[in-house]
Amino acid sequence: MSEICYRNEFKHEISQKNKVILTSRLRKVLKHDENSVGNSYSIRSLYFDTIYDDAYWEKEDGRSYREKFRIRYYNNDASFIRLEKKVKDGAVGYKQSACITKDMADQLIQKKYDCLADASHPLLQEFYAKSKSQCMEPKVIITYEREAFAYGPGNTRITLDFDMHASTQVSSFFHDGRIGIREPGIDCVLEVKFDNYLPGWIQSLVQTEETNSTSHSKYVIGRHLNQI
Repeated sequence: MSEICYRNEFKHEISQKNKVILTSRLRKVLKHDENSVGNSYSIRSLYFDTIYDDAYWEKEDGRSYREKFRIRYYNNDASFIRLEKKVKDGAVGYKQSACITKDMADQLIQKKYDCLADASHPLLQEFYAKSKSQCMEPKVIITYEREAFAYGPGNTRITLDFDMHASTQVSSFFHDGRIGIREPGIDCVLEVKFDNYLPGWIQSLVQTEETNSTSHSKYVIGRHLNQI
């Protein structure tokens, strides 16, 4: 498993007008990241939680340390799927991932976790142990579009996420097209991520009158949209 690298992450909810302004501004000076197909790409994630919804309540209660597990793929391409663990620890966080097959993902969706019993990757071993000890369950699918930009210094990444939908019909994880309920009232979420420092000109570049930090959580919002 790769070495843990803590990163800073700031989120801002912005309007469609400011999304258009920022997108135009960013495209002029930054390159899209490697996942981009054209200007944007689609992301679909399935989040897991315990039978007591520990990850949900850790976020709702404002716990400093939180972790979530999910499986994710991009652009409706099920040939590349990852199981990810995302950790938030105060103002910083990190993400770890391991590749899995579609057959393994299908079994996890059905709560047949023994498919990971002999896994060699430490993250898969951890998820298997916690799925057994904490009674993990697939909870909600989150699908959205992302336009992402990368800048080498500071390992800086800027993403604009929009058109988010959520569904608790976990068996539809590999279905084509949009599924579930659309997130109301939020046009776009701007995220700025970096390691040790954020270049000053990048900070100036992403400023709008709306860039007030938010604790926007796609997982929690997805659960709310589907009434927990």
